[in-house]
Amino acid sequence: MKMIGRYEVVGRLGRGGMSTVYKVKAPVTGRIVALKVLAPREELLVELTGPERLRQIFIEEARIMGAISHPHVAKIIDCDENGRAPFIVLEYFSHSLGGFIGESYRAEQFSRLISVARTAFYIIQALKGLERLHLAGIIHRDIKPFNLMITSDDRIIIIDFGLSRIRGEERMRIPGLKVGSPFYAAPEQETHPEKADERADLYSLGVLAYRMLTGRLPDRTGDRTPPPSSYRPDLNRAWDELIMKSMAKHPAHRFSSAMQMRRVFEDVHADWERESTKGCIFIEETCERGACLPVRRTQKRVLYREAREDLGLDELMRPRKYQEQRPEIIDAHHIRDLNTDLIWQTRGSGYTLDWLQAEKYIATLNRQKCLGRDTWRLPTLAELLTILQPPTVTRDFCLHPAFQKDIHWLWSSDWYTKKQAWMVDIIECFVERSDKDGEASVCAVS
Repeated sequence: MKMIGRYEVVGRLGRGGMSTVYKVKAPVTGRIVALKVLAPREELLVELTGPERLRQIFIEEARIMGAISHPHVAKIIDCDENGRAPFIVLEYFSHSLGGFIGESYRAEQFSRLISVARTAFYIIQALKGLERLHLAGIIHRDIKPFNLMITSDDRIIIIDFGLSRIRGEERMRIPGLKVGSPFYAAPEQETHPEKADERADLYSLGVLAYRMLTGRLPDRTGDRTPPPSSYRPDLNRAWDELIMKSMAKHPAHRFSSAMQMRRVFEDVHADWERESTKGCIFIEETCERGACLPVRRTQKRVLYREAREDLGLDELMRPRKYQEQRPEIIDAHHIRDLNTDLIWQTRGSGYTLDWLQAEKYIATLNRQKCLGRDTWRLPTLAELLTILQPPTVTRDFCLHPAFQKDIHWLWSSDWYTKKQAWMVDIIECFVERSDKDGEASVCAVS
């Protein structure tokens, strides 16, 4: 059993040039948290900077994060040392915006097209987090999808302040180190990183909004990036002006503050919502009544390729076809799907659970004989796909209106490895793997 200080290591979440992030168990409570430990992997970085300077930079990150308390900024739980290596303990999140949009390690590949409502919902939250950081004089400098986490109650949380700087200072400067991620960093971060101000963070969010609305990164090689409406006819001129202004090459041509950008985002979205009456469907292909998707009722291990081939998913793990819905309302908490003759909970657990807790919840239903039945279970992936509807521009929820509206992820009974199980994202209708100690909602079937 590997220990870092008092924390038991469960697995590794990621590794960067300066540090490694582990998933660990807290002592006594057994709570799963994230632990970031200073562990430079490039000898050149250590030679250029010196081990003591790297240590100071790492501790500065903890100081920056510890000074902020905000619902959209990550909170520090603990900070300590393991020998001479300092570490930071943070909340653990099993979902990121990068996973939500389907960004891979080859970021230039297409990502999922996200609904306008959900894009606005998440970008506005991120802007609120940046408002608080910028008020404190903190410039993040590495805003990107995988540094924006999604909580179980659907809040965006800004993480990873390893490249941040305090306004007017450059305490964390490392000679020769480029600041920010290539696809999301503002142009001035590549040429004069020490001069980048709050507007660099706004540029990064503008790129992210462009990607969510179009499924692609803006073309930075030419003189002119096509506006979002070139790819999304449901977007109007106001959206084009908003997104293109946020991505202006020169900082003076962008929004002056996160607050200004947020207010324009809110106004443009509100106006668009009032004017949009089409309900444009992203994926229109549906099936006739009856089973067009295989309906397997026994749980099993499902490999990635098998999930795509057997369940009819595209390269971004979305259904290629949807079934015509035939729900029959039983009561306020249950429906019967006439296509499969399955009874579904529509309110489910009412709160998120990890995969093992979900099994305990199912056992409780059977012990209490809900609806007079003791045959409740988690649905298989195949069964979950039979109740999805294609998302639309105005309604980014893929279940029948009878289902609870605050559901985001639903557990399936199928697993991928000993540590990972499959779930379905109900907001944008795609299948994903998650650590079993991550959280999702439960809607049982019988």
